[in-house]
Amino acid sequence: MEFVLIGFIAVLVLVAVLASRLTERYSPYPYQKRQETFFSATEEQFLSLLERGLGDQYRVFTKVRLGDVVSVRDKGLSRAAKREAHGKVANRMLDYVLCDRLNGMRVVAVIELEAAESNQHQAKRNWFLKNSLTAAGVPFLRFKAKSGYRADELGRFILSKLNQSDFVRAARPKMRGADGHSAPMAA
Repeated sequence: MEFVLIGFIAVLVLVAVLASRLTERYSPYPYQKRQETFFSATEEQFLSLLERGLGDQYRVFTKVRLGDVVSVRDKGLSRAAKREAHGKVANRMLDYVLCDRLNGMRVVAVIELEAAESNQHQAKRNWFLKNSLTAAGVPFLRFKAKSGYRADELGRFILSKLNQSDFVRAARPKMRGADGHSAPMAA
């Protein structure tokens, strides 16, 4: 009987030690604040210029997922191609998304703020963004991070680009018609 009692106490001690070690390593919410500020000083200054330059008709959203702006079309793609396309847009972030307040917050453009000296990675990223957004019919504007931008000039420039009809035309792949000739693909 004494051995059973000693064995029971030993098991209890072992369980208590294991439980205390497990709770030290496990936390149901193992998160911390990533950084103190949401923007770099340059990003915050550019956002302020955009908001002042574009006026009350437009609202600027920041750090938006590309997948919230474009979606993968359903027709004409295999499952593997759809999965790959979803993977490419899922975690890409956009610097600024311009929405029209007067038309139901419709997305009117995507704006990227690039480092003063671009690199190979940035060039590949911009190429993908430009082609993805163009295919979806969303204008894509890029600006170098530099001082000297004026809010009124920036606003006029962006609005003039948005008014250029050929700027927003989407590139669409061509499909073969029943007669074997190229026919434009329906939207």
